[in-house]
Amino acid sequence: MKLTSTQIQELYKFTIQHYVEYYDVQTELVDHLANDIEQIWDEHPNLSFEDARDKSFKKFGIFGFMDVVQAKEWQMTKKYFKLVVKFTKEWFQLPKIVLTILLFFGFYTLQNSAEAYTIYNIIFFSIFIVSVFIMVYQSIQFKKKQKITQKKWLFEKVMQTQGFGSFSLFLYYMYLFFLPDSTKEFLAMGDFRRVLSALLITFLVIFTYITLIVIPKKATQLLQETYPEYKFV
Repeated sequence: MKLTSTQIQELYKFTIQHYVEYYDVQTELVDHLANDIEQIWDEHPNLSFEDARDKSFKKFGIFGFMDVVQAKEWQMTKKYFKLVVKFTKEWFQLPKIVLTILLFFGFYTLQNSAEAYTIYNIIFFSIFIVSVFIMVYQSIQFKKKQKITQKKWLFEKVMQTQGFGSFSLFLYYMYLFFLPDSTKEFLAMGDFRRVLSALLITFLVIFTYITLIVIPKKATQLLQETYPEYKFV
């Protein structure tokens, strides 16, 4: 016996009632539940839809759908960082590697200036303002789209969360420059620390650009590649 469209919609409501808010995870669970319910009906044809559904749900254990949601979130997080690695590698290929090298030597050379600490602070503060604006704008756009479609996608959430996480890392590094006596320490750095600092700053600038600009700009394309049904949203 096959489930009706009404029963399928009831399964969607059932996943929502059990705190599954992302449409892609809901769909995966509904497919699993529907197939399992049909198998249960093959063995117990007189069982009601609700009883068959509850019987299937019990197979998920005492934590219900929680383990599935966590596994799916981890899967999407790994996918996200593979994308970050992919786009980062592009910066070490022509023609972007030229810009990467120029950034590194620019930051390294800047450290020889007596005004280096002040200039660095201006650069970081400017990036901070622009990044906050971008994150707020992207958050508003995501919420608008979710309100229109009435659907949340886990990969969207991962992109926002991880993008904010990388920005937090950048903020932490920026904060180091505001520590007491950091001006003296900054000017007193040896060649090794100057090279390391220039490398780290260059990487953080590229990493922040990728997570806050490149990936969100390609969000629709990436979501369509992840979820074929996203094209019809």
